[in-house]
This record gives sequence, C-alpha cells and structure tokens, in this order.
Amino acid sequence: MDYKKNNAPTSIVTRDCGELESKTGNLYETVVVASKRADQIGVDLKNELNKKLEEFASYTDNLEEIFENREQIEISKFYERLPKPTLLALQEILEDKVNFRIPTDEEIEQARELAAIKEREEENKAAISQAAERDKAFNDLIAETKDLDFGADEEDGDDDFVVEEESDEDDDDDEDFEEPVKGKKASKSKAKKAKGDED
Repeated sequence: MDYKKNNAPTSIVTRDCGELESKTGNLYETVVVASKRADQIGVDLKNELNKKLEEFASYTDNLEEIFENREQIEISKFYERLPKPTLLALQEILEDKVNFRIPTDEEIEQARELAAIKEREEENKAAISQAAERDKAFNDLIAETKDLDFGADEEDGDDDFVVEEESDEDDDDDEDFEEPVKGKKASKSKAKKAKGDED
C-alpha cells in the first residue's frame, strides 16, 4: 500500500468512539484491530525505508570518504514526516480498508496446542544442548587428566609408599594390655570360691 497517499492526520485528533465501535461492534475489538494493523504498517515502513537507504550506503572503511548524502537525509526526513502507524491504521479502519476476522474457539484451542508443542520442543532442544555441553565439558576434563602423570617415578617409587610389618613388640604390648583384665576376672572368681567355701 502506498502510505504517501493517505488522509491520516499528522497530529492529535479527537475521535468519535461511536464511529470506531460501529466498525467492529465493540470498541475494544477496534483497538485490538488497530494495534495489530499498526504493527504491520510499522514493519512495512521500516523495510521500505531500509531498502531506499541501502541504495546510498557506502561500504568503505575509510573515514575520509564518508560525507553527507543530501538524498539520504531527504528520504529520512520524508519518512519522519509521515503519520505514525497508529494514525494510519485508524484511518484505514474508518475508511473500511482493513479486513479482519475473529477466530473461533476451535481455532484458538488449536493455536494454544501448537504453542504448547512449540514450547515443549524448545525445552527439549535446550535440554539436549545442555546435556551436550555437559558431555563436552566432561570429555575435555577426561582429556586433560589423561595428559597428567599420576604415577610415581621409577627411581624413588618404592620410597613413596612404605608398609611397615608388625613386630613382635607390638604383640607383647597387646598381651600386656589384656593381662590386667584377666587378673581382675581371676580375682573375682577367687572371691566367689572363697565365699562358697564359707557357706
């Protein structure tokens, strides 16, 4: 659509709510339709402006060759003077140039199901990418540990780990430790015998 040939005002205008409501049967629906159409118009204007500015773009990195381009400035100013996308959308609605359709309950349900499926797919992709990153980190760690030498040197390897054999002196100490216990048991048994003899 040629947005240059439009009757939309460029400044604030008082709107008749009854006229806007009559276009859809509900004022809020009219606002929703206008906002969605304004988004479309904004994207179209941006793409159109970028295409026109690309014709004058310079792709050299030399700062000395950069200069003001009058045509580029005039194009930018022209698009700045155009009415805002919301004003253009409202004017199109008032002139009955916008076709819109309210989706049925079934279509809304299908859209929700599709959105839920896409969300699950994105979650699965994120989980798979996280698992792949963890596996990569684990494999990198294993590769780093393979390069390290944890073994002992051949010359002094025997000196690193020394196992002492138990000596007979340790056994004697254990027996000495047990003897006082046996002595107490023996003295108790002697005391019981003496008591039995008295009886």
